[in-house]
Amino acid sequence: MKRGLSPEFAKQLEDKGGLLNKFLEVVKKDSTLCLEIRNNAINVYYRGGSLFKIEDKKNGFEYAISFNKKYFMGNSHSDLPQIIKAENDVASEWIRKVPDLKNAMDLFFGKHPKNEREFQQLILRENNQGALGRSTDYFICDIEYDNREGARFDLIAVKWPSTPKDRKNAKYLRLAFIEKKYLDGALRSASTPAKMERPGISKHLRDMREYLKPSTVENLKKEMKEVVNLKKKLGLINIPDEIESFSNEKPEFILLLANHDPASKILIEELRKIDEKKLSDMPFDLKFAVSNFMGYGLFNECIYTLSEFKARFAKQIYSGPA
Repeated sequence: MKRGLSPEFAKQLEDKGGLLNKFLEVVKKDSTLCLEIRNNAINVYYRGGSLFKIEDKKNGFEYAISFNKKYFMGNSHSDLPQIIKAENDVASEWIRKVPDLKNAMDLFFGKHPKNEREFQQLILRENNQGALGRSTDYFICDIEYDNREGARFDLIAVKWPSTPKDRKNAKYLRLAFIEKKYLDGALRSASTPAKMERPGISKHLRDMREYLKPSTVENLKKEMKEVVNLKKKLGLINIPDEIESFSNEKPEFILLLANHDPASKILIEELRKIDEKKLSDMPFDLKFAVSNFMGYGLFNECIYTLSEFKARFAKQIYSGPA
């Protein structure tokens, strides 16, 4: 399930007049959208949901495009053509329908909120684009990474410090995995109505320990280098230059905890389960991210180790009686 596009797929996106260029242009003009690279496919996301997916079906000359009809919630809708090829202008038909598709998704998310995924997309936008994206210390390579080997990451990032000296160096950058937890219920493992386990902090640490083998990490570095450099070529990310290499440092595993209630004991109880003496043996460095004055930018000054996090934010972690 390797991320990446064939040269012809990328060409059809990038080139003016290419079959898919209109989709790229609308994403670049609309800050509520983001385009993510999949396995010879792309997903365009809105509020964390897939607005449409485009897949290469005929070696770069024919593409399948789809919208998840669950967002219509049983209401009637206009069918759009499902195949993009040279002799039609399906791209224009789909783009004209974007406001209607967004409205359907707004109504669906009003009834079935996906706050965690929506916040993921905001983090990507703030750190990859615009003026702020040139100042933060992390760029988001990918969101909703999932493969057959069992890896699943909310966000994968490259740590690229924003000092003038560091920004001139595209070598030996650090890989980072970010897990987004929205509200306290997400901090603790629990069974879902579908009888699947919703992983909490403890399970994520166990899974990361099992999954991040040296060969896996090296493969992910190669994959993310290809993805990020293609995003730069397409104008989707404000990195200063194409990435040349990642470092041999352990990746960071960053927990980003949104809207935790300090009166809740869940977070302190989960943190107490972590054996700090064993963290050095983990194939990652555990970190915690906090916002810089209510924003979504990921700054190095706001990334803490477990011991730093507990010492500095004791009252925010738990403000109730001992």
